Amino acid sequence: MKKRFTRLFGNNMTKRRLSDAVMNLSLPHALLFTGPSGSGKHTLATEIAAAANCLMASDSALPYPCGKCVNCKRIYDGNFPDISFLGKDSGKATIGVEELRDFRENMFLSASESQYKFYVIENADLMTSAAQNALLKVLEEPPKNVHIILLAESVDKLLSTIKSRTQYVQMELFEYDELLSSVTELSSTAEALNVTDPERLKAILLASGGVIGKALEMLGDGPTEEIQGKRDLVMSFIQALPKKTPFSKLYAACMALPTKRDELRDVLEEIRIAIRDLIVVKLATDTPMAFFLTESVAEEISSGMNQKRLITVYDIVTSAIEDLDKNVVVATLLTDMAVRIKHT
Repeated sequence: MKKRFTRLFGNNMTKRRLSDAVMNLSLPHALLFTGPSGSGKHTLATEIAAAANCLMASDSALPYPCGKCVNCKRIYDGNFPDISFLGKDSGKATIGVEELRDFRENMFLSASESQYKFYVIENADLMTSAAQNALLKVLEEPPKNVHIILLAESVDKLLSTIKSRTQYVQMELFEYDELLSSVTELSSTAEALNVTDPERLKAILLASGGVIGKALEMLGDGPTEEIQGKRDLVMSFIQALPKKTPFSKLYAACMALPTKRDELRDVLEEIRIAIRDLIVVKLATDTPMAFFLTESVAEEISSGMNQKRLITVYDIVTSAIEDLDKNVVVATLLTDMAVRIKHT
């Protein structure tokens, strides 16, 4: 059987459905890919564009797209004129209407080298309402042979009118065993850790939340000391959550969190995963742990907190993550989080 979208791991049903659509010239004019960073949204968009322009698509002996022809190589190198990307500018919290309008106007120009033009909007959930309304106009009456692909971590921030005019694709998260199998095949670091320190590898994979891109990044680019340091911050925060904890200790745990927005978001996301584990053991379900190495450790830690408090803290942390996207001052955000938790 011809292999499809080989640069994207997992997501087999999605790969077959969308590759069939490209082959049959029935690809929707607008797609919405959603999932956490590292889940393959960008890769899937690139694979679709490469497949639509692959010069060897009819060769049954090669994957689809082939990855070897001139078009595929140029697309993978980011050097193909009929594929355009728009993302959040460095230093900005949102994608504004002016950036979107310039991007939109280009859609009405003729293709340079191919039959189809692809426009990929990364961080689409960070578009302002005005930017989304500007995009809505072109989604309602798309130019001929133009495909628009939105990449978003959360669809909740997108207007319902945007969502209703796109075909929704949820990126798959990996089960632990599948993730372990994949990363040990792809990463020599993972393969070595699986033999020399399997508990450390397990901690890394659990911290990835089932996102293979994040797991590979943690294994390849981030030293394990950095990963352990992040887990230590999470544990210090979790251990300060019981009602009897003095406010000074809770405040110190909050203020010890990173001050850089991207780093703080990562840690807060892991805190949410850890609290989710504590809620799961309270509910006595069979759901596997995502942060704690064993269920018994989670049970011991959760014993000092009731379910209602854990759910409330989970909501407070979620609210803090949302405030990061609104450009709230980090010190103010962390102080407010400590105060709100103390008064739950």
